[in-house]
Amino acid sequence: MDTRLARAIGTPSIQNQAGELVRLALRALEDLKRLDESLYERFVATRSAEVAPEVATAGLRTLWDDTFGTLLHLLAYGRSLTRDTATTDTLDDASFDFGELEGGGPAGEPELDFGAADLGELLDVIDEHRQEDDAERWAKVLEKVRSIEYGLRTQYADAVSRMNVALGAGETNQVLGLLDDLQSSASEGVHALVVAVYEAFVPEVSAATVVPGYLSTLGRALLVRRGLAELATTLAPYNDVLQSDSTQDYAEALARIRDAMRAFVGSVVCRAMRAADRWEMVEFERMLAEQPLTTARLTSEGLVKYLESLGTINQREVLIVHDQRALEEIRESLTNARQLVDLSPRTANEMLDRALSAAQRLRGRHPTTDQLLGQLERYAATTKSSAVSLELVERLETLLATAA
Repeated sequence: MDTRLARAIGTPSIQNQAGELVRLALRALEDLKRLDESLYERFVATRSAEVAPEVATAGLRTLWDDTFGTLLHLLAYGRSLTRDTATTDTLDDASFDFGELEGGGPAGEPELDFGAADLGELLDVIDEHRQEDDAERWAKVLEKVRSIEYGLRTQYADAVSRMNVALGAGETNQVLGLLDDLQSSASEGVHALVVAVYEAFVPEVSAATVVPGYLSTLGRALLVRRGLAELATTLAPYNDVLQSDSTQDYAEALARIRDAMRAFVGSVVCRAMRAADRWEMVEFERMLAEQPLTTARLTSEGLVKYLESLGTINQREVLIVHDQRALEEIRESLTNARQLVDLSPRTANEMLDRALSAAQRLRGRHPTTDQLLGQLERYAATTKSSAVSLELVERLETLLATAA
């Protein structure tokens, strides 16, 4: 058990329960994380050789059980905790002793002797921000556990039902999609359990130190979108050279493309891509490394076009919602900033910095937007005069119009 968490919980029973919950959650996250590599290896295997339907079905069921086995243990443990506390909470409420409140004045109007009371003691009594004890904190955690456990259990049951139907129809690709979708929702739910425990008892500890390298579905999509945009920007000028008549520059341009692709396929961005797309990128890198110059020119052109097709990542629901929120935040901040430029320049600057921060979250969405974002970088974290603030407002409004 994490010593930081152990030191923060003084009640042995709660310490044991919280420790076991976190232990199972971290194990579940590790199993879920391994699915990325398993799916990729399975995808590569199906590309290199034919697999008998019964073998593919058995393999997918094994992969499913290996991936979600610990998750089921975690959900069962979470359910046992919340089932036990439902009874305990009722007993605790019933056993409260109200006798100490009797007497001293009319019913419902307790007598307070301000003259005799020590002011410090009185403030302690009425202090609404008193420190919660372990039981109160744990009760709040269990409320979240109850909600997350129910949600994940329901999603899992639905996914299993759909998996059985898909396997019965021989739709293995549909099962791979189910695995991917369930992994994403399960990972977020399990991560939320860990965060709930740490926020309750050691809020000063960052979740990143507890679950290093964890990426939410949104974080993963943003990472891939930005990484692909950066790769496309890097490759474009070298590919232009390869497609031009400057034959003397071909060798250097191809060498740069090979270096960029070698770095990309070994990066966290490539590993975060979906299995089919990741396989395509690895294949492009392999072909470019092996092919002679004349053939590699055509492969490079195909790679650039393939990267353009990956712009469909923007159609994922998680990114659509994210981008809409970012655009709305920019729009709201700009409206406020324009009104405050002359009245309160400092507040206007704060609003503009907020808009700039929201705008940066759109990076990788579209080449034109990225170009505008590059032009906005010089305005970040600087004191702005009224004239500069108005200029920035206009540039951000152009960005909004382009991104809409």
